[in-house]
Amino acid sequence: MKQIITIIAAVFISSLASAQITLSEPQERSNMPSERVHIVVSRDNNQQGQSRYEQIQSAKIAFFTTELELTPKEAEDFWPVYNKYWKERETAYRKIQSNLKMITKAVTGETKVTDSELKVLTENYVEGFAAEGEIQKEYFAEFSKILPLRKVAKLYRAEEMFRVKMIHQLRKGGGQGPGPGSR
Repeated sequence: MKQIITIIAAVFISSLASAQITLSEPQERSNMPSERVHIVVSRDNNQQGQSRYEQIQSAKIAFFTTELELTPKEAEDFWPVYNKYWKERETAYRKIQSNLKMITKAVTGETKVTDSELKVLTENYVEGFAAEGEIQKEYFAEFSKILPLRKVAKLYRAEEMFRVKMIHQLRKGGGQGPGPGSR
């Protein structure tokens, strides 16, 4: 019962947060490492009027709240910060993908670029990962102010677990995604 109340509180608090989480995948397949895979989520509504995006967000909130064992107070403090963190990571990811797309066009001959232009594109690509690392460092400090260290560590594990479960679920043909406590 306590977990249900905590999950409901987390969903409510998250819906009040001004930042929005976005999930995406680059338009074309690349040879990026698996940890760079993001998930395409349609915002089309199902019969109940809830979009797949909202379903995944609800599943993510429930999954994280359960995995991190967030108290209502922790959830209230955590979700607005996490949403901002996710939005910043997503922005950095999109920049990385944009640079990779331009690099791909340059090296396949689709667009003509000079070596100096290619160098700038490549440097920007690498700098995107550095920027993402800085975001991770910054928010590690923020999360550590809100949550005990063990829960911060659980957050990183939960992110990876949720990502893997969503990819697995989507490959199996969709569905609701992972629920809380599913392993």
